[in-house]
Amino acid sequence: MNRPSVIALPIAEAREVLDEAGVGVVATTQTMPPGEAPRGPLRVVRERSTGEGVELVVAASITLSGEEENDD
Repeated sequence: MNRPSVIALPIAEAREVLDEAGVGVVATTQTMPPGEAPRGPLRVVRERSTGEGVELVVAASITLSGEEENDD
């Protein structure tokens, strides 16, 4: 299956890109470090093709010093 990469995209944008390419998202899993609950918008950190579509792993992104925060 030929599909666009959605690594580092916000989850909503990633779903839109995959939908436009005709690729279904079959699973989305959130990963986080132990301890404090993550803050910030979710971004795709891993993608894996399956026979039915693509599985995405997302994590909360952080704003680095000097960057504007965007709630995509």
